[in-house]
Amino acid sequence: MPSRSRSILLLEDNLADADFLQELLAETSDYQWQVFHYQRLAEALDHLNDRPFDLALLDLSLPDSQGLETVVRFCQQSRQLPVVVLTGVDDQDIALQVVAAGAQDYLVKGNITTDLLVRSIRYAIERGQILNRLQDSERRFRGVFEQTFQAMSLLTSAGIILETNQTVIHLSGFEAQTVKGQPIWQTRQWGYSPENQERLRAAVTEAANGQLVRFESQICNVENQLIWVDFSLKPIRDDQDRIVLLIAEARDISDRKQAEIEIQKALSKERELNQMKSSFITMVSHEFRTPMTVLSTAADLLQRFELAPEKRGKYFEQINDSVKTMLQLLDDILLLGRTEAGKLEFEPTDVDLEALCQEAVDISRMHTSSLHNIIFHYCGDSKLVCIDANLIHYILMNLISNAIKYSPQGGEVRLNVDLQGEIATFCIQDQGIGIPKIDQEHLFETFYRAKNVKQIKGTGLGLAIVKRCIDLHQGQIWVDSEENQGTSVTFKIKVGTQPKDDEREKERTGGRQARIENK
Repeated sequence: MPSRSRSILLLEDNLADADFLQELLAETSDYQWQVFHYQRLAEALDHLNDRPFDLALLDLSLPDSQGLETVVRFCQQSRQLPVVVLTGVDDQDIALQVVAAGAQDYLVKGNITTDLLVRSIRYAIERGQILNRLQDSERRFRGVFEQTFQAMSLLTSAGIILETNQTVIHLSGFEAQTVKGQPIWQTRQWGYSPENQERLRAAVTEAANGQLVRFESQICNVENQLIWVDFSLKPIRDDQDRIVLLIAEARDISDRKQAEIEIQKALSKERELNQMKSSFITMVSHEFRTPMTVLSTAADLLQRFELAPEKRGKYFEQINDSVKTMLQLLDDILLLGRTEAGKLEFEPTDVDLEALCQEAVDISRMHTSSLHNIIFHYCGDSKLVCIDANLIHYILMNLISNAIKYSPQGGEVRLNVDLQGEIATFCIQDQGIGIPKIDQEHLFETFYRAKNVKQIKGTGLGLAIVKRCIDLHQGQIWVDSEENQGTSVTFKIKVGTQPKDDEREKERTGGRQARIENK
């Protein structure tokens, strides 16, 4: 069986020692040794790339290099080539130093035998091969670890950070060295919330007991913003089935979370629309049926019988009232449709606020019985404001009408208006049936009516539209009410800036005319 060939770089300035080493190698039949002898470090380094060497025998004392520096310089350039150091001094400290510098073994020249030399060479080559495989494995692991899109950290079983990859650094903004040795729950990513820290600490304990832990959580990113991540802790076991490492992984799922939120909003909106359609059909069926029945009955009586003038007038009045009721209902439905579609336009003009309110009060007085006394009070240094007159007129008419309608026994209905700077505050008070507490939080929902309205007519549209009109004015509305003790509805709006004096009259007249035409 032919012997295997080994290529050795011998760096030795003493020719006698070099010949002795080559003679020792020639005495073994296990390998065919090819020895390439150099006397200076620079010369050996120049020929490192001439051929693939299996091993280097390296003397510490050379003409151009001495001691530990020789090992350091050679190992830096020879990279993965196994090195056995040769020296004439038997010093354990030097032996440890040269091994730490990269050598595989250390031989004292006066003690070298054939078996010792061959065994040292063979072990050095084997250790070098093992080291190369470990380094290759480390490079492969590091490549995967650093290039993965997921933020990964290696932890002890107690949750102490050993390593973090580049994704963690990009996500958090801190350097890996600043967090190594810290418990993972004390990092800035998790430390923004004690509850978050406690949850992670408990997860580490669970993973250290052998459980795979996975949950969604928010962490703090490099921009100090909270983002959603899919987080997991995986336990790693050794040959004795002991938990020795935990792998922490975090994947940014903020986009998915945002999509889920948008989907939930869309589903909620769809459910709301479906409920609105159902309520709309029910309401229209009920609210149109009564006036249509009155119309049909009155028309039939007028057609079939010769009636006295007073009765004919009564039936014509019923017909007119029914038509007005249906037209008002249609107007409310159309206005609601525009608000839901985002097509309700906000067109502020310069108007006399006191006159606008007085007009709403006067119209309301025309349509109420003598049971109700409507009192109007205005307070403010100015009267001219920049608002959408049509929307404010609708709001006032609706709220005053409600105050009258839900005060069946009469009493006072008050409208107080207070203008301070660019904020106008309106308060409509009545002495009516009041609103149950359980219903007050739903008052501005479409088609919602309080439980105590009984037979009082209404569609549940008015306050929903009022709320949207106030929103367009960047305002707020709230209700104070007790059952059987009356209701107070208050809203505030921004009235904007006033146009120049020479434009006020023109805009006020135009706004008033537009409101009259819309009626």
